[in-house]
Amino acid sequence: MKLRNKHFIITLLAAFFMSFLLTACTLPFLPESGDTYFEEGAAAYLDGDYITALEKLQEAEKYGVDEYSNGDLYTYIAHTYWELGLSDEAIGYYQYAVDEDPDEVSYVVNLAIAYRQCGDNETAKELYLQALEIDPNYAELHSSLGTLYIIENRPEDAIESFNKAIELNPNLAVAYGNAALAYAMVGDFETADEYLDMAIIRGYTSADVIRDRIEELK
Repeated sequence: MKLRNKHFIITLLAAFFMSFLLTACTLPFLPESGDTYFEEGAAAYLDGDYITALEKLQEAEKYGVDEYSNGDLYTYIAHTYWELGLSDEAIGYYQYAVDEDPDEVSYVVNLAIAYRQCGDNETAKELYLQALEIDPNYAELHSSLGTLYIIENRPEDAIESFNKAIELNPNLAVAYGNAALAYAMVGDFETADEYLDMAIIRGYTSADVIRDRIEELK
C-alpha cells in the first residue's frame, strides 16, 4: 500500500511538472526591463522615424527602465509627440519629466520651450525663472529665454541673454543665429551679419530664415 502511494505521488509530481513546462512555453516573453526598447526608440527618433520611436518608447514605459532615468524616457516620448504634431501630449510628458526630477534644469527648459512655441509666453517665462534658480549657468536656458524676449519685442534683453549663453557655451550655434536677429532689431546690422556668420560656422541650419528677416528689417 505504501509503495502504491509512493508511485502515485511521483506520477502526480511528474504530471504537475509537465503541466508547468507546457504553460511556461505558452507565455509571452517578458523582458526584465524596457532598456532595450528605450535604446531602440531613441535610435529611431534620431533617425527621424517617429512612429517606430513612439512604439518602442511606449514599450519602454510599459516595462520600465533600469539603466536610464524615467525623466529621460519621458523626455524622448515628449520629443517624439512634438515631432508628430501632438503638442498637448508632448507637454504632458515634458511635465512628467519635471515631476520626476524637478531639479533637472533641462526638463524645466524643455517644458518652457514647449509652452513658448504654443504661444503661452507667461507660463514659459515662469518656467524660465524656475530654471534660472536651479542652474543659472545653463547655456541653453539663456538662449531660449532670449528667444522669448525677441517674441516680446525686447531685443536689448534678448542680446544680453544670447551673449550670456555664448559666454557659457561658445559653440551654441542657435544663440549666435538668434542674436543676429536681435542685433538687427536694434539697427546694428554689422554686428548682426557677424553673428550670423559665426552661427553658420557652427552649423546653424536656419541661417536663410534669419538672413531674410534681417533684410526685411533693413
